[in-house]
Amino acid sequence: MSDSPIVGITKPEDDDNLAYAAIALAVRMAGGTPERLTSGMSWREAAVDALIIGGGSDIFPPHYDQEAIEGAHYDHGRDEMEMFWARTARDSNLPTLAICRGAQVMNVASGGTLHQALEGVYDDVDYPSTLPGHILYRKTIDTEDGSLIRDILGRATTRVNSIHKQAIAKPGKNLVVTARERNGVVQAIEDPRKAFYLGVQFHPEFLTYRGQFRRIFERLVAAAREAQIQPA
Repeated sequence: MSDSPIVGITKPEDDDNLAYAAIALAVRMAGGTPERLTSGMSWREAAVDALIIGGGSDIFPPHYDQEAIEGAHYDHGRDEMEMFWARTARDSNLPTLAICRGAQVMNVASGGTLHQALEGVYDDVDYPSTLPGHILYRKTIDTEDGSLIRDILGRATTRVNSIHKQAIAKPGKNLVVTARERNGVVQAIEDPRKAFYLGVQFHPEFLTYRGQFRRIFERLVAAAREAQIQPA
């Protein structure tokens, strides 16, 4: 058993390096060892003790039976890699944290669907789209009693950042919605049958100056350690 569990972190081949660095730092602070997973490597053979499915570009809509947007860029290799890992983690009880796009991947991998745009579905979704807005803007979410996310955050209501333009629509099989905004936008999903299979729409890696968000990574690493000592 390793004192520093290996946490695989998915990312695009060349982009989102700031988000990856922030996640990797949060993992190190929690006592884990980050390992990058990209579609350009032999990702099926990676040996990890826990998984983080990171944020990024939109999932190819035909994965959830919707039409692709003409002219949009999709990362098909990353879709394949992350769908594989989301399902592998689910079926093997690998502790998993999915962030933003990652939460959407987690949902689609279990048969769920997405809203490709928030406008026209929810009220009050005029969120900032600029870099300062992404850094500074906060919105209120409510967590469900008895959920993993409530247990980790330690409170029913908290404030999170907003760096997304899509959202979970129908939850996938065995996934339940455990946090929402006041307007109904889904902010967390989880599989209550699993020790740690959690997706969050917000970006906790950019909120680690607050203890409740550091605990998300701490609990993931703790779950990986616990899984290491379970009998085969």
